[in-house]
Amino acid sequence: MAERLTVRVLRMAPEGEAVAKAEGSARVIFVAGGSPGDLLEVEVVSAKSSFARARIVRLLEPGPERRVPPCPLHFAPDRPGPACGGCDWQHLDQPAQLRHKAALVRDCVERIGKLKGVEILPTLPSPQQWGYRNKVLVPFAQGPEGRLHAGFYASGSHQVVDCLACPVQPELSMRIVLKAKQLAQELGWRAYDQDSGRGVLRHMFVRTNSQGQALVTVVTHGPHLPRAEDFVSGLRAACPEILGIHHNVQPLKTSVVLGPHWRRLWGAAALEERLGRLSFLVSPGAFLQVNTAAAEVLYDRARQALASGGRSFDQVLDLYCGVGTLTLWLAAAARRIIGVEENREAVRDAWKSAERNSVRNARFIAGRAEAVLPRLFREQAGGGWAVVADPPRAGLSVPVLRFLTRPQVRRLVYVSCDPATFARDAGYLSRSGFSLAQVQPVDLFPQTSHVELVGLLERSGP
Repeated sequence: MAERLTVRVLRMAPEGEAVAKAEGSARVIFVAGGSPGDLLEVEVVSAKSSFARARIVRLLEPGPERRVPPCPLHFAPDRPGPACGGCDWQHLDQPAQLRHKAALVRDCVERIGKLKGVEILPTLPSPQQWGYRNKVLVPFAQGPEGRLHAGFYASGSHQVVDCLACPVQPELSMRIVLKAKQLAQELGWRAYDQDSGRGVLRHMFVRTNSQGQALVTVVTHGPHLPRAEDFVSGLRAACPEILGIHHNVQPLKTSVVLGPHWRRLWGAAALEERLGRLSFLVSPGAFLQVNTAAAEVLYDRARQALASGGRSFDQVLDLYCGVGTLTLWLAAAARRIIGVEENREAVRDAWKSAERNSVRNARFIAGRAEAVLPRLFREQAGGGWAVVADPPRAGLSVPVLRFLTRPQVRRLVYVSCDPATFARDAGYLSRSGFSLAQVQPVDLFPQTSHVELVGLLERSGP
């Protein structure tokens, strides 16, 4: 029989779980769905020598920051069935979410980066708390009754929790998803099953913009999409806000959603999005921050960090620039700025966006940062550089870190979606001539434990 304990929640952990302890015990218990101050009855699901993980059986006494989650699919101890794993902090009130995100950043900087005394600013809130996501990736599964399920994965699993609404998605996105599910059912499309290798439909990918328009992508296991014309016409008739419908093929047994093969079924090749005064064209698979309004807040902080202390730089590099949103946002603060991005489709979008916004001092290079940086350093040997980097969750690779320690780089503005890998990289750079001056957390992902940040690193010596 599984061990049951009564525990008090102390704080939130970097991975979004709550940290709890039983009275008189030093063992740490990680509990998903806990809130500081909660008194919980929990059941241990896995145990190590110094810590354990447990699930909540009963909420005995709520902590002061706990609230009733607005979404009916969010975890609750008394709710049967699997909970949606999408929004792990809906049970925390908004001020508490902001405080804990700053605390998580501090914990990573001090514990992983081994950096003390760094100024961690209060988390900047998102202008929107609900309905803020401009894209949704919805997996499909074949339900036991033979009907398609579309929703989000249960926490820690690949079990799809079927959903009819999602409070962090725009109404348009979920309306498209539900209509697509209905049409797929009527057309006889079956969900792909990775174990058996059977089925067609893997994901539905909907990207929306602030003008209430959408691009839709159907992701399948193989290239054949039966009765695609009927699907397109049915979806267009039901959702006239759709500007384009695309097909992506992901043939591999992988958790990576999008595959390498694309074709346009109908309509527009890209979607226009506005950030501040800038207008961008975004292809279906290109990277764009999922919270448009909060991205403006994030980019403003990056621009302030770049110009901190009144400094200006003749040359700025923007690594992992995607479709060039941050590059163009920063262009006015540099004599020349170069965006580097390995996704060639995104680079094409970036060039088009620079032209449509009349930005003349930006250029873009398609290629991996590890390969592009040596050539750039050879071509531009003199002067002081500033570098902006917004890498994937895995952080900066060792070759990129080594290039950034070259004396030409005087300032690094590091934008990160993962405080742990940011802290790791900041620790490396702090031992190689940089000092971490300041970190600004930004809440791009309300109702979740995820946090974006802008770190300012200065070269501390000649």
